[in-house]
Amino acid sequence: MPPEQIGYLTDGPGRAAETALARLLSAGLVRVSRDGIVSAVHQTELGATTAVETLILIGLRKPVRFDAVVRNAAKSAEMRALHQQLRARRLTREARPRLAAWWVFLAIGVILSLLAFLEPWTLFGAVAFLGAGWWTYGAKPLTRAGRAALKDVTASDPVLAVALKGFRGRVGNQTVAEIFRLPQSVVKMLPRKRRKKAGRRGGGAASSGAACGSSSCGSSSSCSSGSSSSCSGGSSCGGGGGGGD
Repeated sequence: MPPEQIGYLTDGPGRAAETALARLLSAGLVRVSRDGIVSAVHQTELGATTAVETLILIGLRKPVRFDAVVRNAAKSAEMRALHQQLRARRLTREARPRLAAWWVFLAIGVILSLLAFLEPWTLFGAVAFLGAGWWTYGAKPLTRAGRAALKDVTASDPVLAVALKGFRGRVGNQTVAEIFRLPQSVVKMLPRKRRKKAGRRGGGAASSGAACGSSSCGSSSSCSSGSSSSCSGGSSCGGGGGGGD
């Protein structure tokens, strides 16, 4: 699976955008100044391997801030197309938040199921309440197949390190930024992932996130393993499995 897709499954469109930029950096197609300005080495799209990479190179015909490159790619039509590809392969799905009262529907459904032995007509109600319990239990963006696709992926090269951890992450005793020789002042341009409030529960995006670890410059997405992600667009894909495959 291409690193860009791994990044999307891990932490949504923002992480996929970081991964695309990392691949271009690794290939020597773009460079980053110490003050966080990204520019293309050549004024051409040659060398791009994905639609998102092509979009980034086109946008770098003029120098652009590091965080803006990621944000623009995360919110692009090309990223939405990638999301649809993953949905078509049933690696991701629409996330649903878990409602606090999901267990009430489940409990009523179980009671009605037991009553169906005495009053068969209650079976219809049992099916309805059990279905409502399943739906309100919520679902995370990754399907079982999506989780399986990430199971054996490791940070075996710099681009995969970004896909799994993001530019802000760490691989062993080394930061991912150090692998790319990027100053911390540059990667800190990327917004940190907002954390959920203590005690707040939910299975939705995000969320990617996301789905995918929603950030300060994007809408919902989700997240799984790894560290903070960057800007995430309005998609519902990200890492972590959810209820109700």
